[in-house]
Amino acid sequence: MSRNVTIMSCKGYKYVRVCESYRNAEGKPRSKVIENHGRLDQLEAKDPEYVAKLRERVRRENEAAKAAYALNLENAAQSRIRRLESMSQGTADYGFAEPINIGSALLRQIWKEDLNLPQVFRYLQSKTDISYSYDHAAFLLTAQRILRPGSKKKAFEFRNSDIVPCDIDDLNVVYRVLDRLSADKPAIIKHLNREINKKLKRSITAAFYDVTTYAFESRKADALRNFGLSKDHKVNEVQVVLGLVMDEHGIPIDYDLFPGNTSEFSTMIPMIERIRKDYNLTKLVVVADRGLNSNENLSELRKMGCDFVLAQKIRNCKQEQRDQILDDTGWEHVISEQDGVVLCRYKTLAMKKPLYETRINPETGRKSQSRKAGKEMDVRWIVSYSQARANKDLADLERSVEKAQRALDQKTSLTSSRGYKSLIVTPKGEGQSKLNQDKIEDARRWAGYYAVCTNLETKTPSEIMGIYRHLWQIEDCFRVSKTTLEARPCFVWTKEHIEGHFMSCFISLVIEKYLRHVLKSKFKEITNDEINTALRTALLAYDNGNPQVPMYLRLYSSESRFDDMLRTFGLEPPCRYETPMSLRKKLRLKAVFSEKPKA
Repeated sequence: MSRNVTIMSCKGYKYVRVCESYRNAEGKPRSKVIENHGRLDQLEAKDPEYVAKLRERVRRENEAAKAAYALNLENAAQSRIRRLESMSQGTADYGFAEPINIGSALLRQIWKEDLNLPQVFRYLQSKTDISYSYDHAAFLLTAQRILRPGSKKKAFEFRNSDIVPCDIDDLNVVYRVLDRLSADKPAIIKHLNREINKKLKRSITAAFYDVTTYAFESRKADALRNFGLSKDHKVNEVQVVLGLVMDEHGIPIDYDLFPGNTSEFSTMIPMIERIRKDYNLTKLVVVADRGLNSNENLSELRKMGCDFVLAQKIRNCKQEQRDQILDDTGWEHVISEQDGVVLCRYKTLAMKKPLYETRINPETGRKSQSRKAGKEMDVRWIVSYSQARANKDLADLERSVEKAQRALDQKTSLTSSRGYKSLIVTPKGEGQSKLNQDKIEDARRWAGYYAVCTNLETKTPSEIMGIYRHLWQIEDCFRVSKTTLEARPCFVWTKEHIEGHFMSCFISLVIEKYLRHVLKSKFKEITNDEINTALRTALLAYDNGNPQVPMYLRLYSSESRFDDMLRTFGLEPPCRYETPMSLRKKLRLKAVFSEKPKA
């Protein structure tokens, strides 16, 4: 409410009044007269400054009223905060809603403004007869995967624990949307990449590829879930194989699921072929780990016109090649400009790789690789050595030796697949197991050495190794998906639901990595843990103790990085307390949690 001086005309005279503005019960603006001062001409005859003085008095009263209102609001907030603290300690029963997460507001902002995802989901929904909001259901699964990962049932149960309104009131909708995500995967992924390309001015010139496995807490195999070599050392559990392609920013481009018994060698070429076709990539550098380095894969990449940088095994190579690598001549040194210390050194070796051709069985349609007689391709091995890597390799080796010796001393079973098993030799027939000293010495000899295989001709060894070093980011993608996003274990069983689950996880991963990339460009010191902690602890409590002045109480610390994150994406951080209207404006939401009844 505020007061103001008005001059009204009536029957040829002007009258001075003080009016008060307010809103009625329906929220409509109204005004009422609280002071009548009489005719203007008579008042000015007594005091020419009467109106000016009156306006000054009203102004001071308005300021005093505002200050009193703010003080009362602050006092009320302080009282409510004290009661909130008492409740958190279990000493009071305070009747307001559970803490509400506003991290979802930031995720929704990225979802809408940066990635324009409502557009594609509305378009896809228009081609179906589904009655629920495809956009809202997909966002629910994505946001919950980031904020509080778990089962689909858990996501549904916590749908009203976030500031972003949710109109999904049926658990079956959550499962039905998995079928839609599975069917619409190509369209959604193309849309994501198109929007990211626009936002980051991204041009895909390098594709980083790797494979991992996701286990199910089940032993029931089918066409997709099957037993295979687990990357997580799981045994007696069915799994699926996931191949992921990432760009140089660490943001995923595409992925594919394969049956759990699929060899990782056979997953790369179909993925690379698809993204080249889908995104019209004429020139592409494929970067992958040594587990995908096979002569057949290199031949196929060459046939597609792709360049490649793949890690290369060197410890078990031919003796001639081992001698070349260990020879002290022919090295190019990289020296620190600050202190002149040798940071690392490179050696380039010219190699020949046999060419393979793809044959298709006319009866079964199955593909096979056969070596072209006398046909070879030229490649380079870029071998690097650094003392820092050597120190790490030696430290890792010594730990493995200690574990192996401890296992021998304690007569621990040596049938396990632990890393130290290879350092133990067990003679045939009689005789005790012992450390394999030859293998240990060989490992010491190769400490600090690393190599990649490439067909790039215009890049220097340092540039090629720089390209390969980006591959660690795809390992980080797998780590985030398995730990932070808890993509495993998977709590659904049908093929469509499994594919939909991983589609929702992929969208979550893209948003997570896009968010990190944007924040890292502005706050170089921010970490993944800080980002995730900030999102998950950005809590408010809705206090309706005073129905006339409902408010949100801020629970998260002002030291949190969440406020910086909000500002980066064009949102305004909440103050210590906020009304629903003010919070809605700051977070750019059409509605807030408190204004929608709970299910």
